[in-house]
Amino acid sequence: MAQLPRRLAPHLAALAAALAPAAAGAVELVGTWHVLVHYRDAKTANPDAERWEDRLWIFEAAGERLRWTEYPIVVFDDETGRFERRERTGQYARVLHFWAPSEAQLANIRSGLAVNDRGSQVKTLRRAEQGWSSAERASPGGVGVITYQETWSIEQPQDLPIFRQRDVLGSESAEGLEGLTELRTEEVREGGDLLVGRFERDGTRVGTFEMRRSGARKEVPKTRPVAPSTSGGAGAPGPP
Repeated sequence: MAQLPRRLAPHLAALAAALAPAAAGAVELVGTWHVLVHYRDAKTANPDAERWEDRLWIFEAAGERLRWTEYPIVVFDDETGRFERRERTGQYARVLHFWAPSEAQLANIRSGLAVNDRGSQVKTLRRAEQGWSSAERASPGGVGVITYQETWSIEQPQDLPIFRQRDVLGSESAEGLEGLTELRTEEVREGGDLLVGRFERDGTRVGTFEMRRSGARKEVPKTRPVAPSTSGGAGAPGPP
């Protein structure tokens, strides 16, 4: 067998190193994912405040199409560090700093999270030039008719996926209002089970995201454990 000249060895080693991460980091979207977003909102009274939100995304093959379901209310077995009781109202709300899952919460993600169906949405995506996209419905005519529609798309689904959710509200008699949420993957880690990148909503909410593969979705238990009261009184049901 012919041997390659030694002078080519460094070049071949560099090429192999460059190709290895791409092969190891190939993304298979089908499955369940926990999406955690850290951001700041320039339009609020406190634009430097640390804010977060999370959700569950499920991608399922549907023949030649891809079904994308979003659950915006995620429930952990242990909600420690995620919510706090407001002193004035006594209501639970997200903590005002960047929350990150503990080791126990990471284990909960791996085993599968419970979700509340309230606010959930589903879109069926068709193959597009650079990935997948939901169909845009034709707007009904009429000056007084106001329409709202959302278009979800995924570009580069097997490389560095870009997830977009575009919403449009408008009518023939007025200029439409458009919103765009984009999660742009910059790194693929853990063999394709963790995507990290940049989050942006309408140019005002800007931050980062982590999208971690999760176990199968679970139903919210009919009864939630009683959370301790910060005021020392009787407990109250935990967050939804």
